[in-house]
Amino acid sequence: MNYQKELDLLKRIVKNIYEDTIHRVKKTSFKGVQDIVTSTDLYIERHLIDEIKKSFPNDFIHSEEFHNQTLLKNRTWLIDPIDGTSNYAAKLGLYVVQIALYDQEDVVLSYIYAPTLNKTYYAIKGLGAFVNDQKYHVSDEHDPSNFMISMVGLSHSLSNQSYFEKMIDLSINHKYKMRMLGSIGLELSLTSESIFNLFYTNVTNLWDICPGLLLVREAGCISVNEKLMDYQLGDQHLFVFTDKKTIELLKAYVLN
Repeated sequence: MNYQKELDLLKRIVKNIYEDTIHRVKKTSFKGVQDIVTSTDLYIERHLIDEIKKSFPNDFIHSEEFHNQTLLKNRTWLIDPIDGTSNYAAKLGLYVVQIALYDQEDVVLSYIYAPTLNKTYYAIKGLGAFVNDQKYHVSDEHDPSNFMISMVGLSHSLSNQSYFEKMIDLSINHKYKMRMLGSIGLELSLTSESIFNLFYTNVTNLWDICPGLLLVREAGCISVNEKLMDYQLGDQHLFVFTDKKTIELLKAYVLN
């Protein structure tokens, strides 16, 4: 299967559903101490599910707001209606709408819409990564003077912050630039374009990880866990980088 019908559906509905929310009154509430949800999250997720079910009524859903306890099965759509909700609620344009499809025991399709950047990223397993319908590939060359690191997941409630601390030390000691944008989907998208050279997160929610994971892999990035083995869904730590030279940095300064 090449999943073209599924991709065509997302191309048709995602931007339109997001734009339907622009002039709606936005309400914000909290699911947890620091876990924000907005009426936009709920609206987008509900309408995405409705449209997907119209075209693929037998498919399963695993999503952040309404179906976050479901199990991963073949033909499961993973939906994060606003990845970067805190940014969105603060009117900071660093967020995306992101969706992935899990089938044949793997993530096979991803779609990430970044409204404020006017960019749409997507990937189909084995067919490459695309931004605004143009195929692209990560660069295997980087300028050491502009090496950029990105991280997501640092929290006051986190008991073990060692990898975050080591990544910050790496940035300081090598004069690398550090960014924490607060949206895994956006940061993985930018890593896939070689804007970030190294990315780390300890977040494991499948709706957070899956869309960007397929994108970076299809763009040619390397994704590993803390043991430098190929990252698998459910692993506790994800490192993504754009060239093999970065493995030596991780070995020497982060994963030692």
